[in-house]
Amino acid sequence: MAAYLGVDVTASVVVKTKRKATLAVTRMRSDRAFHESTSALPAEPAFLVNLYLKDVAMHRWLLKDGADAEHIFSMPKGGVGIVSLERGDTLLQTSPFDCLQFYVSRAALDEIADEHGARRVETLKCPRGKIDPVINQLAATILEAMKAPGVSHRPFLDHALLALLAHFARVYGEMRLENVPARGGLAPWQTRRAVEILTANIEGELCMAHVARECELSVSYFVRAFKQTMGIPPYRWLTEQRIKRAKELLLHPAMPMAEIAIKCGFADQACFIRAFKRTAEGTPGEWRRAHRAH
Repeated sequence: MAAYLGVDVTASVVVKTKRKATLAVTRMRSDRAFHESTSALPAEPAFLVNLYLKDVAMHRWLLKDGADAEHIFSMPKGGVGIVSLERGDTLLQTSPFDCLQFYVSRAALDEIADEHGARRVETLKCPRGKIDPVINQLAATILEAMKAPGVSHRPFLDHALLALLAHFARVYGEMRLENVPARGGLAPWQTRRAVEILTANIEGELCMAHVARECELSVSYFVRAFKQTMGIPPYRWLTEQRIKRAKELLLHPAMPMAEIAIKCGFADQACFIRAFKRTAEGTPGEWRRAHRAH
């Protein structure tokens, strides 16, 4: 979409499901309006779920034949709009905008429906400008992670996008998910394998889809089964292990804080401090001083 609007992408994350279906989130913004419509977008089996991060005064979506699809409308900050890419429409963006755009392939929707034995989603639709607290809350956390891209955020971003996929399918695709946990959680061999991979990647980048494949599960099923078995989602478990490793390194007084951050898989010292404070109720420096004499 950014290429058709001629705007810069400030951040983007792509996730592949077990069947290699695509999910993506991209932040796009522009301080100028566009008074000419884009060329037709390539028709493809996918949807765009747009979350507007500030008020948009005027916006127009055009059908392939040039007729107004939704006429001229405004969007409130925090409002959601869903667009099907299956027609090959054009866009006329007549106001500056700041938008978090979720790309949801039909293959990803089919996959989550199949996993739950549910009827496949026919389309995604919602009232234009709807304020969805779930999307807004997850988006705020996603944006924070995208501001400081680094290896420590990847498991969370995988988990967040898959959670949003289920939300889109259920709320805007009318898919009925069974509200039951993964039966039995992880098998013992799956638990061992997951812990082995997660532990081995404390210092490096980790794709949750890789862990799920090693356990012969889809990502969404793996996340639910891991939480049932371990009590917390895998990305939180990994963060706790990184903090545990950081505490071991903090006992070495000569090791710089920035070096500890990198060795424990955090993008930088600031990310490390924020994660440490959430988990340990204090800064790494405070923890180091408190344990210096022990």
